[in-house]
Formats: sequence, C-alpha cells, structure tokens
Amino acid sequence: LRRPAILERLAALDRATLAFIGVLIVTTWLRIEALRLNPLGLYFDEAQYWMWSRTLEWGYFTKPPLVAWVIAATTTLFGDAEWAVRLGAVLAHAVAASAVFALGRAMYGAWPGFWAGLGWLLLPGVFLSTSIISTDAVLLPLWAVALFAMWRMTTTRAWTWAVVLGAAVGFGLLAKYAMAYFFVCTALAAWWMPPVRQALAQGRGLLATAIALALLAPNVWWNIQNGFATARHTADNARFNAADMFNLDEVTEFLTGQFAVVGPLVFLVLIWLVWRAARRWPGMQDQDKYLFAYILPPFAFITLIAFISRANANWAAVAYPAIVVWITGALFSTRGGRRVLGAATAINLALGVAAMAIALDPDISNRFKGVRTARLWEETARQIAVRAVAQPGEPPFTAVMVDDRTAYFEFSYYWRHARRAGTPLPPLRMWRLYADARNSAEATDPMREAEGGRVLVVHMRSDYLPYVAGDFTVFRTVEHLTVPLGGGYSRELEISVGEGFAPAPRDAAFMRRLREQQGDD
Repeated sequence: LRRPAILERLAALDRATLAFIGVLIVTTWLRIEALRLNPLGLYFDEAQYWMWSRTLEWGYFTKPPLVAWVIAATTTLFGDAEWAVRLGAVLAHAVAASAVFALGRAMYGAWPGFWAGLGWLLLPGVFLSTSIISTDAVLLPLWAVALFAMWRMTTTRAWTWAVVLGAAVGFGLLAKYAMAYFFVCTALAAWWMPPVRQALAQGRGLLATAIALALLAPNVWWNIQNGFATARHTADNARFNAADMFNLDEVTEFLTGQFAVVGPLVFLVLIWLVWRAARRWPGMQDQDKYLFAYILPPFAFITLIAFISRANANWAAVAYPAIVVWITGALFSTRGGRRVLGAATAINLALGVAAMAIALDPDISNRFKGVRTARLWEETARQIAVRAVAQPGEPPFTAVMVDDRTAYFEFSYYWRHARRAGTPLPPLRMWRLYADARNSAEATDPMREAEGGRVLVVHMRSDYLPYVAGDFTVFRTVEHLTVPLGGGYSRELEISVGEGFAPAPRDAAFMRRLREQQGDD
C-alpha cells in the first residue's frame, strides 16, 4: 500500500520540480540579501503597517489586518529593522511563485510549470513588490493558492480542495478586499465551463464560501464597531466625480502601466492571446477558458474605474497569476513560442536588475518622487528629536504635532529606539484639518487640547500653516529645516512653536475659506 504513494512523491520530484525549487531558494535568498542592502528607509505606508503591527486587531482604518499580522510575525522573529519589516513580501512571493508553478504544472506539464514559476519571480512588478511590504504582496500568494485549489477541485472533485479554497479566499479577504473578485471570476468560469459547475456542486462551493465568510466575519464585526472605516476608505479610493467621468487618459495610463508591471513582451503576448481567444472561443481548451475567467473581470472592472475616475496599475494585480500561467502554457507548446517565452523572461530579468541598480544610486533614483520620499527619514526624525527635547532654561514641550501623516508614521518608526532607551520625547500627535478623521493617524492620535500647552509643530505642508496657526493662542515660526536627500533634492520642513492649542471650529465659514484657498491653488 505504501509503494504507490512513495512512487507518486518521487515522480513529483522530477527535474523540472527540482530545478524550480533550486531557482526559488536562490532567488528568495538573493532578495532577502537585497533587503538588507536596501538604502531606502520605510515608505510611510510601510511605517504605518509597522505601527499597526504593534497592536494586533481584526481591522485598521484603511486596510484589513493581514499585512499588520505578517509584519508582527517577521519582526517578532528578526527584530524591527527595515529588512525585517519587509521580509514578509519576499516570503509571500515565494509562496505565490510556488502556487503558479503548481498550477502551470497541473495544466500544461512539468516544464511549463517551471517556466510559469520562474516567470512570476521575474515579473518587473514582483521585483518591486518584494522590496516593499504591501497589501498586494500578502494578497497575491493567497489568490494564486485559491486559483490552484479551484482548478484541483475542478479536476478531482476532492473536498480537501474546497477547504483549501475557502481558507485561501478567506485569508485573502483579510489581506485586501480585492480578493472579492475571486467570486466574480469563479461565477464566470462556472458559466463558461460545466466542469467548474460540477466541482462547485454537491456542497463543495458552499463549504468553501462558508469557510471564507467565517474567516472574514471578525473583520466585518470590527468594521461595524468602527463605523465601517476600512470599507469606506476602500470605496473612497475610486473618487467618483460625476463632473469628470470620461478619462481616456486615465485608461491609457492604466493599460500602459501594465507594460511596466508584467513586462512589455508579456503584455503584448497577452493582447495576442485575448485576440486569439475571441476568434477561437468554441474550440478553446478548458485550461484557457478557466484562466481567462480569472483575468477578464479584474481588467474590465479596473479599466471601467479608470475611465470614470482613476486607477493605479497594481489594482488589477490579482489577474497576474492567471496571465503568467496562460502565456506560459500557450507559448511553450511551439518552438517559436518557447523562443518568445525565453525572450520575455530575459527582458523581465534585465528590467528587474536595472530597477534594483537604479534604486541603489540616489543620484538617479531620487529623480522619482516616489523613491525619494522614503530617503533619510531616520536623519529627519533625529533632527526633530533633538529639537523636541527640552533645552536648559526652557519649559518642556507637551507634544510634537505634525501636519502630514507621512511625518507622523515615519517619526513613530524612527523614534522607536530613542523611546525604548528612555529619551524624554514628547508624545507625537497629528493635526486635523477637518473635524472628522481622514486617515489612521488622525483617528488614533489627534492633537488634544489637554496636551496643547507648548507644542513643537513640524510642517510638511506650508499651505496649511495659516490654519495650524489659527488653532493656537500663541504661535510663532522659529526655523526652516533642510534635509539633503542626494541628487540635488532635499526635504524642506518648517518648525514652529504653538502655545494654548484651541482648534478653531471647522464650521461653514472655515470650510468656505479652505475651499477658496484650494481653488486659488
């Protein structure tokens, strides 16, 4: 009885599988080393997730909880240096690549599976995603596992895969609500393919759904208790505006962004595959129909969002696992296709290596605003800490107040060692422009009147300075601080001291004044 099981396991460890395992181990190790060498400090959203990870909850102001849980796990094991905060992203993409390999192998064979897994590891977007911790990084492995589990349930009808599917979807929803696309994609696959309908029948689909919803339920309860904060923020991201709902430029930007995320040749092949599918649909294989079902809804919906509002290139990221497997399976079947596949892989590798080289050179990378915003926050935080400690003969500050959430989360992270060492830093607080909280910092640590006796105010938004001044009885600007970032760029901050914090009413007159200034700007 044992022999067939042993032989089955040995057969699974064929040359393609061993080759993939070797590539996965080497790539993962190199990426962990790259994290250690990365000169960039945490981006503000990474610092925000780190701060959330200090207190584990079932939800947070702008995101579901899984990204904070992952950071809590990696920093508990390895400390809270930047590389450890980001470590979960590297490990998550190793899992995603493994699931993509397994799906490619199950659909098209061992070597197509190898090339699919390798293709995932070398996507330009994955090169970027493994260098930062994000909700996409923790979502994508769960989507890829769910995609594989759904296919295995389709081909085997095994209840075990229904359990795996439900768990992957449930945890995926705790990573990012974009996991909900999986329900729409599965419905489309079931409409197109009788085997999918049969796999979901007899209670298997209900079991998977029940497990997913059970895992999501605590987050739903958290949202109910907190005014649906995360759900409202997710809906607000689209920023629908009835006066501006026809944005061909946004659609073009979203679609061209896919060239950068999946690679130029990969995206061109995808366009060809979609065109071929439209022409040959009745004769398409089940594998192709299945994968296309998990590509079309996210792309169609996000393209529509871009047309009526805006959309970031990564919003369709859940389609990428199916894209990689579909393209690999289609190209591997012919000699010419294998040449194209090799060329696409080489191009993506070159793009990824070039991007890493650029990131290590501040003179070049600082030309990109998104990169330079992460530079030298440790030095910036040190400069503010020096000014926040009471000087001889001066009364102590009762708080340090910032007017931008970036500064709030960066200072929170980079003051961690000073606070643990007992440095007498005042509490860090966030100024509110509006009466209600618009971000996590404003919700958890708003400036309080009880702490407003003598406040060191750090301005990143000079246009807010008159409104900040109006919230104090006594207010004076004392210093302009410049932090050189390299490459001719610098971070400019204004330092003020306010006494007697008594925020002006955020009434109709205040809002009218604010709208008038913003209109002038």
